[in-house]
Amino acid sequence: MSRSRKCNSVMTALSILFFVIYAPCLFAADPCIRPDNGTGTVTLPPIGCDYTSPDEVYEIIDGLPPGTTIELDGPLTDFVCCGDQCPMCSLALAPGQCETAGGTLGGNVHCFEASLDLDVSGTGDLYGYTRHLYIPVFVEVHTAPRNPGDPVQMFSAVMYRLYGELFGDPDFCTLRITAGTDFGLPGPGETTLTELPSGDFNVDSFFDITYQIEFEGCPGSPLDGYAGTTTGTIHIETGTEPLLCEPTPDGSACNTVVCPETGQECMPSEVNFDPATGAITYLECDCRNEDDCQIDLSQVNPGYDCIVPDNGSGTITMPPVGCDYSSPEEVYMIIDGLPPGTTIELDGPLKDFICCGDQCQLCSLPLGPGECETAGGTLGGDGHCFEATLDLVVSGTGDLNGYNRHLYIPVFVEVHTASRNPGDPIQTFSTVMYRLEGELFGDPDFCTFRIEAGNINGLPSPGGTTLTELPSGDFAVDSFFDITYQIEFEGCPGSPLQDYMGTTTGTIRVDTGTSEPVPPTCAGSCDVCDFCFEIVTVNPDDSITVSCNCVPDADLNRDGIVNIKDLAIMATQWLTTRDMP
Repeated sequence: MSRSRKCNSVMTALSILFFVIYAPCLFAADPCIRPDNGTGTVTLPPIGCDYTSPDEVYEIIDGLPPGTTIELDGPLTDFVCCGDQCPMCSLALAPGQCETAGGTLGGNVHCFEASLDLDVSGTGDLYGYTRHLYIPVFVEVHTAPRNPGDPVQMFSAVMYRLYGELFGDPDFCTLRITAGTDFGLPGPGETTLTELPSGDFNVDSFFDITYQIEFEGCPGSPLDGYAGTTTGTIHIETGTEPLLCEPTPDGSACNTVVCPETGQECMPSEVNFDPATGAITYLECDCRNEDDCQIDLSQVNPGYDCIVPDNGSGTITMPPVGCDYSSPEEVYMIIDGLPPGTTIELDGPLKDFICCGDQCQLCSLPLGPGECETAGGTLGGDGHCFEATLDLVVSGTGDLNGYNRHLYIPVFVEVHTASRNPGDPIQTFSTVMYRLEGELFGDPDFCTFRIEAGNINGLPSPGGTTLTELPSGDFAVDSFFDITYQIEFEGCPGSPLQDYMGTTTGTIRVDTGTSEPVPPTCAGSCDVCDFCFEIVTVNPDDSITVSCNCVPDADLNRDGIVNIKDLAIMATQWLTTRDMP
């Protein structure tokens, strides 16, 4: 039988079906999937996963007025194996390791560093008080024996020790959190490892933690005069609940599922693209192979990646809260004080802007409570004072090759901007980084880590900003600074940085911005007799819907050209029947 007759047979058998519909696929929601470590199980903790508490928050109650609390909501995240650098670990670990045999449950001990990434908010007398805190913590977990090689491995676990403390914070002169049985605070838990078709393991784990938070407010802060110690309980977990291969509830992605066939992934087959903002909404997802016909997002330009609402005066309030200033092509560097050919590279954004208002002690201009912006400054427009975070991935080169850390450095920032014309659809004005200062306290590697930049520090840091009004009335922010920075450091005794110290001056461009939106397209292949067909629909709101599916090619004419009319009829038939059982 000729290939043409075969294709026509397929076409008839499928009754001109437009494409293959895949069955739903089950998987673990908010999945925590870890590779086999070579012994038929996984190494814990599950690095790359977060322990969250969907229904509870950490609380500070003791030491506050009646009816007033401080709620701290966020994950235990960023696990790092500290190995022989874990001073609080009850058992000796090899360098860079997290796990060793032993512990109170007769299985293994797991020691690691992590972060509590917390959104802080007040209630009662502290209503309106908000912060974002990164608290470095040490964690030790004990687990019971398991049977490597079993497809399902279920075993008890216990939070043996969790300890973290914040240093140098403007509001909390003391903020200390402890948990774990070693402190007399029960923390039972359980972990289930389920082998997947890929050979990896899904991790389903929880702890019921009893914690203790000791705090004392700093003079002059909103917490001035408050101090106390609160004991509470919280359930934290990673990797639970079954879901389908479908878009996430907010349409921002396809669920990461375990598909029924090895090699398949849950990927988009239909998306909506908004050219005004560059936003992509996932509409349909299917389990497909990597090379199958699919939506290609690799060339999509996200459009405006920093959008801020009009503040009611025809412009925005700076800084652009919710945006990050990143440096795609450069990193901060430590060079001075290290051996020749050795550097420490620090790569990451300036983010998490918080208006500190009248609590901005370093601000050169007076601000009202909770404000970021006021008239004045060296450029004749406005001054902007705020707190932020440098979220840095740290890596060494040369003699420090293999050295890696993740640092969160709190910084104070003051920016001066030139005058602009509120109400204009495009507002372009000069800016300058007037002051940036940050310091790390209590770090095991850096006994001194201090970064500064800005004109006031003799470190020129010019910039510019353009605000473009969008159809929504919001503004797209395109902004940059060419920062001259200075990093002073000293390594701690016993750390990989011992005996190193110096002060490096360098430059880096940081920006947040806009670019022309580029919609998604279709890519990939289909089975014999089918081809990857793209349907593009322009909607009444000017958004674009793109779908990619395999279509029988029986309507190719003798010259090999697609019969568009017939394909349009096929598409109409499919669109009118797609919701039928």
